[in-house]
Parts: sequence; C-alpha cells; structure tokens
Amino acid sequence: MFKKILVAVDGYAPSLGAAKEAVEMAGREGAEVVALQVTEEVPLLQAEKEAETAALKGAGLQPLTGEPLGLVAAFGRQRGVTVTTVKKSGPITGVILDVAKETKSDLIVVGDSGRKGLQKLYFGSVARAVSEHARCPVLIIKKDTVDITEMLSISAEAAAAPEDMPSTAALEPGVLRKKISFASGLLALYSVMYFGAALLTSAPYKNTAAIELFGLPLAIWAGWTAIIGGVVITRAFLIRLNQGEGGARG
Repeated sequence: MFKKILVAVDGYAPSLGAAKEAVEMAGREGAEVVALQVTEEVPLLQAEKEAETAALKGAGLQPLTGEPLGLVAAFGRQRGVTVTTVKKSGPITGVILDVAKETKSDLIVVGDSGRKGLQKLYFGSVARAVSEHARCPVLIIKKDTVDITEMLSISAEAAAAPEDMPSTAALEPGVLRKKISFASGLLALYSVMYFGAALLTSAPYKNTAAIELFGLPLAIWAGWTAIIGGVVITRAFLIRLNQGEGGARG
C-alpha cells in the first residue's frame, strides 16, 4: 500500500496522463500526491529553443497547459486527494530522484512520451533514467494509454496555481543568491578590465600605452579588450538569466 506518490509533470500529454493515474491511484490507496515540475538549467539560444519546439511539434508533442501544477492540484481537489505541488530547477532526473528521497515517496509515476528512433536518442528518456536509478517502484505511463479529457475540462479558474504554491525556481533563495553572486563576479571582472584600460591610457602611463604589440599600441589593445570583454560578459549574464527554462519531459 502506497502512502505518498510522486509524479513529475510538465504540461505535455504523457505527464498529464501520469498525473491523472497518480491521483486516481492515491484516491484508491488513501495516499497523498506530490506533483513535481522541474525546469532544467540548460542555457539555450533563441534559435536552439525554436529548434527544440519545432522538433517537439514534429514528434506530435505540444504543451496542453502552462500551469501543470495548478491543473493537478485542481484535479486532486475534485477527487478528494491531497496534492502538494513542488517546483524546482536542475537536471530533471536528478531532481526527481532527490525529491522522491526528500518526501519519502514510495512510488514514482512518470509519463513516457513514446518517442522512437532518433527522436528518443536526441531527447533521451527521463522515464527510463528514473526507473534505472530510483530506490522505490516506478510506474511508467505510456503515451495515449490514459484518457486526460477530464483533466483538461477543468476550468482555467480552477486550474490557477494555489496561493501557497512555492515561488518559481528563479526566485528560490538559493538560485537567487547564485545569480546575484554570478552577476557581482562579472561586474568585478569588467571593472578591472575597464579601469585597467583607463589607467593605461592616462598621462602617467602614456609611454607604456605607446608601446607597440603586433603593430598596435597597448592603448588600442586595452580599449579593444574592454569592449570585447564587455560583450562577452553581457552574453554570459544573459545566458545565466535564461537558465532554468525547460520541462520535465518524458
């Protein structure tokens, strides 16, 4: 008999089928459900995001809801099942396994997208990885084996995320501290580059600035270093801001 069931959701049909099965099983077993949404920390360029979206559409996979946690919670309320929602960022499989351990879940339910061939090779399989490394039983719900019409019929108002739902991953204290620390480091690095170039081109160092390196004065090299460094640092900062976009795709 299961007491706590962990289900990973991402808004795609396979994971919603897994969530429906988890809630219904919890109702029969008198168990609780922990609904987990993972945003993967993989920085992607806009072109890469568009390519991934196109590939998912080509595989017949499109998100059915932007609020999977709210939808599962609403479905749980309809069925009289306690649903705790959790949103975290990190490697999808690792986070699922960590949360299963933290919540002492005795069953993990995940959806399998049913990708085959090159699509499975390209996207990998979260369901397979979880089943291979979990310390508790894992129930894999195959694509299109569960009718999710009832879940999708829940109104947008009922599916709105509960007020006590944890804040998004981007505002989690640990993630926020890391981003502030990262930004501060970049600012310090650029400050060194900028003021170093400014100092080199000042009057006391004009002779040093005039020294040629590969046919150009050091002052020119210092200026270009500050400019290029600024571009690189800005790029690194923007990539870091975009981290965490993704989903727990099976």
